[in-house]
Amino acid sequence: MNSFSLDLPVAALRPAEKILSEIANAGSMIVAVKCGAKANGFVIGLTCTGAITEEQSEALLLQFDRATERKLRELSM
Repeated sequence: MNSFSLDLPVAALRPAEKILSEIANAGSMIVAVKCGAKANGFVIGLTCTGAITEEQSEALLLQFDRATERKLRELSM
């Protein structure tokens, strides 16, 4: 199942979904933040290599940020 609402290169889709899963399954706030940072580095890498456009980069970052924020809210309760 594709969790992303934007088209990513096939080679980037599986790692992106893995990172999203890691964020969702984080057991502590520290792990969730680390996974969020990993997601940001992943997007920067894709952008720098030209694998995704700037628009895709912003959309992907937004999805990772929302997932991280959601998990942090969940863990803080």
